[in-house]
Amino acid sequence: MKIGVVGLGLAGLRTAMLIERAGLEALLFEARDQAGGRLRAAPENGAPLYEAGGEWIDADHYRMLDLLKEFRLMARPAAAGPGRIAWRGRLMSEADVSDDALADEMAVEALARSLCRELRAPVWENPRAAEFDRRTLASFMRVNARGEQGRFRLTAKYRSDEGDDLDRIGLLGWLAGFQLYADREDGEMCAHRLPVSSRELCSRMLSTLNAAPLFRRLLRGVRQERGGVTLFFSDGAVKVDRVVLTLPPRCLERVWFDPPLKPEQFRAIRACRMGRAVKIVWQFDRPWWREEGWNGSLLSDGPLQHVWDASIGEAPILCAFVCGRDAIGWRRMGDPVGAGLEALTRLCPAAGRSFARGWFHDWISDPFAQGVYSHMQPGYALNHLRFIADPFDRIHFAGEHTAAWSGFMEGALESAERVAQEMISHDYFPQP
Repeated sequence: MKIGVVGLGLAGLRTAMLIERAGLEALLFEARDQAGGRLRAAPENGAPLYEAGGEWIDADHYRMLDLLKEFRLMARPAAAGPGRIAWRGRLMSEADVSDDALADEMAVEALARSLCRELRAPVWENPRAAEFDRRTLASFMRVNARGEQGRFRLTAKYRSDEGDDLDRIGLLGWLAGFQLYADREDGEMCAHRLPVSSRELCSRMLSTLNAAPLFRRLLRGVRQERGGVTLFFSDGAVKVDRVVLTLPPRCLERVWFDPPLKPEQFRAIRACRMGRAVKIVWQFDRPWWREEGWNGSLLSDGPLQHVWDASIGEAPILCAFVCGRDAIGWRRMGDPVGAGLEALTRLCPAAGRSFARGWFHDWISDPFAQGVYSHMQPGYALNHLRFIADPFDRIHFAGEHTAAWSGFMEGALESAERVAQEMISHDYFPQP
């Protein structure tokens, strides 16, 4: 049984590992010139400097933690020490946040937990929650957080989590995700980093496989025929028994299918949004933030939004993660690295004195992603979510956008487990 796996990000690599363990043959295809997808370590002289893509692991992302253990790796703890808040031009320690703002955050999250307890699983089995599905997460925060600083902290926290402005996020879809970590304790979000570069992790995953990956294979079309599937790439066609497609939604839209996908599945793919985000990265000649007793984490109501210590090796590096409309603005700048450094220096003068060089990563225009990770717009949970991951005869769909843990590396692995089970389940094979 030959299984085509198209897209060698985390979902595709894990799928290939699992189906080979089950005794099936994998054929691997990737449009980029390397594996990893939206995991992308920026290298220099063979050594990684920072992660331009995914890098964080929450404490309850057990699939990711178990994958690392398979390679005898332990997740690296997040940088210790206090973070900072920049609000209304004032730079303060997280310890100086007002009691009212903390009370707002706890109250809103307690309300979200209460709403989650009333939801049935899966989330689309809640027609009485249609009002929640029409509402945005922004409106929920605005109504239930009383103070401006509390609303700012909640917005900053969940904007980074969702990868876009909260007025584009459906409340019910967000609650479906919040259910997964409603009982977390403080410190579990972004508790860990990858212990090796994402390039090294993907290389180790590839090393376990019998199949040799084929790079620069851009999928154009998929034709299902009696007894198999033909994959049409930019340089030719390949016949397989079944195929797993891990392409992000915007890339799936560009693939033709014969016969066509079911209308409800095509609409689900088209309605699935990808977060608009960029990364601005600065390297310094010394880790001045550590010398100041600061861990590098900064939440800002200004244009930089969210900054953290992105250092992998010895090079001291900070990264700003900017989402939504602000990200669109940064893309239009002639020198986003320089403009970002100016904004950072206004808050932290040592940044300007220590700057060495920088980089800008625009995930919105990346041709093989067109966004950072998926989120659910208003109306998506009840109208589309149930169809996004459905197998279509011999075609199977994986990727974080098809998982409960959508938007996370954990979701990519979750989807791989699901499609691997579909491959080995007799329910999905014609009976003799």
